[in-house]
Amino acid sequence: MFRPALAFATLLALAAPAAAQQKMTWHTQESDESAALVFGVPETDEVAIFFLCKPGTPGLTVQSMIGSKGLEKDADTRLILTAGGTKKSLAGKGIANEESGAVDVEAPAQIADLKAIAKAGGTLTIEVKGAKRGVSLTGIAPAAAKFEAACAKPKS
Repeated sequence: MFRPALAFATLLALAAPAAAQQKMTWHTQESDESAALVFGVPETDEVAIFFLCKPGTPGLTVQSMIGSKGLEKDADTRLILTAGGTKKSLAGKGIANEESGAVDVEAPAQIADLKAIAKAGGTLTIEVKGAKRGVSLTGIAPAAAKFEAACAKPKS
């Protein structure tokens, strides 16, 4: 009797991250000062990764929200994004996440990096020091197009 209960508990534990990820989607958020492409649960702080731009200015900022292990705040590090045959290794730094207490990674990027990842499709693997997570790229194309348009808007 103990073994079936243990097997069921293990199955539930393994399914929990997948269930949590299913609620996450690619969506955009816009304000007068910035635009963001987010993989997370809309209207919550549950986010795996986001891309941020200031409309009318070149470049993006990409931030993983998967935590890290052994990374100090402000330490130089890499943020590696892989999808299909596309791999982007971005020079970044550790940033403190006040809510989770973890150290996440932020790095500069270009819109071309995002386009290459979105075009690859499938699963995006986010990798930082001591942490790795895969997220679905399903639904990224329309959200990325809306994000790119928002980033291209001239400054007001």
